[in-house]
Amino acid sequence: MTPELAARKFQFREGFHLVDYGEVGLPIFRLTLEAITMSPRFMPTIQEFALRCLDLGETHEVDVANMLGLKLDVVVSAMNVLISDGYVVREPNSDGADEFHLTDAGKSRLLVDRLEVPQEEMVVVDYDGVRRMPLRLTGESVVRPAMLHGTGAVQIRPYPAEAPGVDDLAIPEISKVIRRQKSEDFRRTVLSLKRVVRRNSLFREGVALVYAADKSDEVQVAFVIDDKLSDAYELAFAQHGGPKKMGFVRAIAENDLSKKLEKMIGRPMYKSMAGRDAMKAARKLEVDGLLEIDAVRRAAAGTSLRRSDPVAVALATAEERLKSARRDMDAFEVRPLACYEQTELLDIALKKARKSLVITSAGIQPYIVNPARLREIDLLIGEGVQIEIESYLTTPTEARSGGKYDPLWELARRAAKAGLTLRKSGKQDFFFLVQDDELAVISTRPFFGEASRRTGFMRVQGLVTRKREFVGEIRSIVLGSSSRPVRRNGN
Repeated sequence: MTPELAARKFQFREGFHLVDYGEVGLPIFRLTLEAITMSPRFMPTIQEFALRCLDLGETHEVDVANMLGLKLDVVVSAMNVLISDGYVVREPNSDGADEFHLTDAGKSRLLVDRLEVPQEEMVVVDYDGVRRMPLRLTGESVVRPAMLHGTGAVQIRPYPAEAPGVDDLAIPEISKVIRRQKSEDFRRTVLSLKRVVRRNSLFREGVALVYAADKSDEVQVAFVIDDKLSDAYELAFAQHGGPKKMGFVRAIAENDLSKKLEKMIGRPMYKSMAGRDAMKAARKLEVDGLLEIDAVRRAAAGTSLRRSDPVAVALATAEERLKSARRDMDAFEVRPLACYEQTELLDIALKKARKSLVITSAGIQPYIVNPARLREIDLLIGEGVQIEIESYLTTPTEARSGGKYDPLWELARRAAKAGLTLRKSGKQDFFFLVQDDELAVISTRPFFGEASRRTGFMRVQGLVTRKREFVGEIRSIVLGSSSRPVRRNGN
């Protein structure tokens, strides 16, 4: 499930509305522990003690049964197993009372058990930095910090920041989650933990959903892990003061820019905004269609579908429902922008622009202006589309050293030719996407990313309109060609 689909699926929460979302790295401490362990004995108890009786000189099943206080048929069954395993040999007697003796393998097996002693070894466990508990993860479930930087994911800090010591680790819990070695379960008993030899900070990938209360300043942060909401993680994060410590509460509660947005676009356009109930119903239809399509595609993964197949019919039906829901959404003259649809609208504009495209941002982040989107820009330039891009950044005159991919330099190279205008702007409250006369989007989130790496969340506010008249007005605000003053900060 993509982060956008996760945000859509879990966007509805009683008394709250979703204001931001994003990929996150949830803190994991990978601990290498010096432990004292002992290998368990895998031979069943009755078989083991039958061997010991033979080793003491007993040779008949009835005598072994009497010594152990067991019924004869239980000992007979155990002896049959030991014979088949090669630990015991049967020697028939003429009187019908067979004798039983240990084989060399049986003697060796008993010797190993007698010599079994505790041993020191290194074991590796993963420890959740927020819920403060050990857990079992596969190798693919964690990433290093450097890998998160390239995706724009926010690193969630552990609470407390320190990794646990051996006194914080319960042996029964540790025994359950020791990482597998050579694809086999850990088959030894942990007797004690001596010390933490090494600590590595890693991250488990997830999606954070940030909700603001409808009638107060309360902020809640939920987490989607493995496509499911984790109530336990949300509770632990809240109990440790996560939202406050990461600045979520202040940043979101104190940055409601709805009045500035109304002032900037004018009351007539703002009053045309679709109501909350109508938007909730429309978004519910949209997400139902998306989830149905996702479920059908998962069910059909790896198979080729024919039109007559029931799965293909279900997929076509779901896709038609989604198209209908989105047509209803586009029919609103003006509607609020949902945080999860901003990137999707950017991609739509990049694909559908035919005459002009205006994009404003704070920074130019490589995880957004990636090579795939750069190719879309190249295609538009080749088709004669006039592209204007604005950010807080100064246009570079040469590439950075090291040969690392730099989207700002790539845009500057294209601006030096034709078809693309690159400008530097002052700081502002709102950012814009205007495609031809067909689409205009206003958002408090920069379309190409922040000026620096993303480290937190914000209250995403804005609007979407496809009404030609309103698109023209927003273009005028962006380009400053309107007769009224340009008010891109809502002032």
